[in-house]
Amino acid sequence: MKRHHVSFADWTKAEYSVILRCLLRASFSQGNYPAILSDRLAHYYAPSSIYLCNYGHHAIRIALTIFRRRQPARSKVIVPAYICPSVIQAVESCGLTAISVDIDDDLNLCPTAVQCALDHDTLAVIAPHMYGAPAKISDIEKLCNTAGIFLIDDAAQVVSVRSEGRLLGTFGDAGIISFAQSKTIVTGIRGSGGVLLINNPEYDVEAKQAWQMLPPSTNRLEALCDFLWNYVWSARTGNSGYYLSRLCNELGWRSQTTSACTQISNLEAGIGLAQFERIEMITQEKIRIAHAYHVALQQYPLIQFPQYAAERFLTRVMLRLPEQVDIPRLRTTLKTAGIETRTGYKAYLSPGTIATNAENLSQRLLEVPCRRGMSEAEIGDICSVVSHQITSQTKP
Repeated sequence: MKRHHVSFADWTKAEYSVILRCLLRASFSQGNYPAILSDRLAHYYAPSSIYLCNYGHHAIRIALTIFRRRQPARSKVIVPAYICPSVIQAVESCGLTAISVDIDDDLNLCPTAVQCALDHDTLAVIAPHMYGAPAKISDIEKLCNTAGIFLIDDAAQVVSVRSEGRLLGTFGDAGIISFAQSKTIVTGIRGSGGVLLINNPEYDVEAKQAWQMLPPSTNRLEALCDFLWNYVWSARTGNSGYYLSRLCNELGWRSQTTSACTQISNLEAGIGLAQFERIEMITQEKIRIAHAYHVALQQYPLIQFPQYAAERFLTRVMLRLPEQVDIPRLRTTLKTAGIETRTGYKAYLSPGTIATNAENLSQRLLEVPCRRGMSEAEIGDICSVVSHQITSQTKP
């Protein structure tokens, strides 16, 4: 039976060559790669300034700290109700309050909901492009400019994607990119890399000072091994990483990985550079796969693909299933059939928030395999199996 696994990274021999060079030179933490990657990104995203750190959400923290210094009386940050939990954690770590608002069917911030939530206590809006689907970022930027609110263009999951001719990440006062698993550029997990883009030069001096104070990254070999064994090679290693982790805990071997904010490591900057060199191929392959799913799903009207649009890059293929489907049961059945799946984020509802669309969508989304080299026939088979299992659940 052929197995279809969820992909966490699109790696080739180029990434492994970087790892080998860093290993031979004992240069996992420090080296030339961060400066080279920074220069490449600065040229690509010009005139925005580029600061490389170890987490995308740490870039958010730096930006929010600068903004609050300018507007100390404001304490609210508007976020979508469908959002990665690390964004909420970044907001709260700055002593600020995350205010969730509803989303549109493409899983992105609804500009009308943003406008309704703005008040005199609002410091900033964080606008992600969920799974690569561009948010209505131009509309949100106009709202923020009119209201005098800071905007963070959260391009964590998109590199090289444009909206209205502008690269995502360059709207608003600041932007961010993440290099964690399942993004466009993937260098690893847990502190593997992030980018702060300063789009408004008024804040560049403060951002540079904050970045220069960050310590160098350390202990990256352990995180790399974890990523390779439990994510990149998971089709072959299975659950062995889980049992190895339990054994290490029993023996008292604790992880040295830290969540502290640091600069990016030489290793992960090198991997990011290797991926950036072939960013066009990475995005085009994802576009091809998304289109193949769209075509295959025309036969199965019960399954929706809410984020699809012609020529749209998506980091993941998230399907919307009928309300009566028992998704945990479906995932178990699909796993038995050799199809690995993931669910989406849980809806985040701040006190008093009503976000009907986010609540409904978050409970109905299922991620299906989307990896380099998948054929149209494989994608058709996956859609057929998913549809068959849904039909068997929904029969009266």
